[in-house]
Amino acid sequence: MKSNSTILFIILFIGYSCHSQKYNDLDSLNSLTFDELQKRLIKNFKDPTKSTFYAKIILEKAKKQKDTAQILNGYSYLSIIHKEDSIVLSYADSIIKISKEIDNIRFLGIGFLNKGGYYFKKRRFNKSLDNFLLAKPYADSFPRLNYIVDHSMGILKNRLGEDQEALDIYKKSWAYVKKRNFKKTDNNNYLITIHSLANSYNKVGKYDSATFYNKLGIKEALRSKNELKYYHFLLSEGINNFSLKNYNAAYDSITKVVTNFSHKMDTPNLIVTYYYYGKILLKKEKIDSALISFKKVDSLFSSTGDIFPEARESYEFLIDHYKAKKDHKNQLKYIERLLKVDSVLNTNYKYLSRKIIREYDTPKLIQEKESAIFELEDKNIIIKNRLLIVSILLGLSIFVLTYYYRKQKTLKKRFSELINTLPKKSINREINNTESIGISKDIVDYILNRLEEFENNAEFLCSGITIHELSKQFKTNSKYLSKIINIYKSKNFSLYINDLRISHSVERLKSDKKFRKYTIEATAAEVGFNTTQAFSKAFYKKTGIYPSYFIKNLEKTYCD
Repeated sequence: MKSNSTILFIILFIGYSCHSQKYNDLDSLNSLTFDELQKRLIKNFKDPTKSTFYAKIILEKAKKQKDTAQILNGYSYLSIIHKEDSIVLSYADSIIKISKEIDNIRFLGIGFLNKGGYYFKKRRFNKSLDNFLLAKPYADSFPRLNYIVDHSMGILKNRLGEDQEALDIYKKSWAYVKKRNFKKTDNNNYLITIHSLANSYNKVGKYDSATFYNKLGIKEALRSKNELKYYHFLLSEGINNFSLKNYNAAYDSITKVVTNFSHKMDTPNLIVTYYYYGKILLKKEKIDSALISFKKVDSLFSSTGDIFPEARESYEFLIDHYKAKKDHKNQLKYIERLLKVDSVLNTNYKYLSRKIIREYDTPKLIQEKESAIFELEDKNIIIKNRLLIVSILLGLSIFVLTYYYRKQKTLKKRFSELINTLPKKSINREINNTESIGISKDIVDYILNRLEEFENNAEFLCSGITIHELSKQFKTNSKYLSKIINIYKSKNFSLYINDLRISHSVERLKSDKKFRKYTIEATAAEVGFNTTQAFSKAFYKKTGIYPSYFIKNLEKTYCD
């Protein structure tokens, strides 16, 4: 069961008292104060037409009066009202631009948060995460805004399968919710936080804790007459009972959701509902009913293009079912659908995909697809042509797999050599006749000593360093410095600096666990490169592998 994130992006400005005034003429509205207009807007928040009207009145009035704070309020209201429309990006960018000009960190946080929420709704999770991370430092100074950003990050981590990290966030949110008495002041988000805790406890296998929070949520949802959250908790506890193998209890809970509330459930939760309903029906040996439930998962995916990784198993059942029935037409249909599902998952869940256990990986699916096509069209197409196509595909597959295997073997060898190589720090001084290079021995020794200090003090990490700047620092001329580096280091100045930086980054990545968590962009900047591309290119040139591959395998090595 996945948390409902929508409400979190509505609560930024709610808290004003409301009083009854009529939707009036424009002149009359312009005479109202900003507070009066905001009260009217919040009173009509559930009516997009009216709330948009009031938000635009606030914005226009603020622009006329050059009231920057109210201009930000106007854009913020509009971005929340239209949170699912692409125009929210324009509103959010306006908030960010103006906030930067006047150094308003609260609204900077709100601008990035709204963009993150929009991208989350569009299932563009990487962009969503980027904007939540941008919002975070600005939100830290504002507890309620910080709660929203943290909770939003937790929801995103749930989507990516990082359930323990999500649970840690929700525990922090829960402490804030209790401290601020959300049970009375903001009951809906009180329930959302409870539900997020229950969901995450289930995901990390702490089923007793999940049940505790589900029961707490059910009790509070009934008391506050929140039907939507009641059925969310009912579904969550049904999933929890399924995890505990209490199939009858799971069946009772999820049947109520399907029977009484499926038409009101949001699509992502509805997909999860039918997926678990199908799994429970299989346990109860109701194959035909399970088939219908899994087909509903497919129908919802076809209409939305969105699916949770766990629901992928629905297609495996459908493929196996029709394969056993020798219904190659439907078998092929669901193979095609599963390939499409995998395409979506590989795009939106690339950080999660390694955790998905697949009975039907892509090579097997392609092979079964060709087999199904062969059997389906056997009556009309010459077998020889079919075999030719299969042979070509098989040959291509073998070629690709062989290339991939050799490539991986080479990369693993380079990684092993790199991780087992100790750092070398030596100055080659074995040039017998320094006069032959046109520089006196005293000057050569002096510059070599300065280069040794330069390396030992890691001064090469300063970005943008040039040979002219370094020669000034050494109190020598660039011609001497360049020649000595070429002769004694056997490389030009640019390569010399890059190699020092790469060697430093390799050793730090090997020894510093926190450094391995940096993005490639941040790692590049940390060791003096101006761009990610320059860093990756230099890293590959020196080591034969890219930094992303090196870091990924370092993590595996130290985890193992």
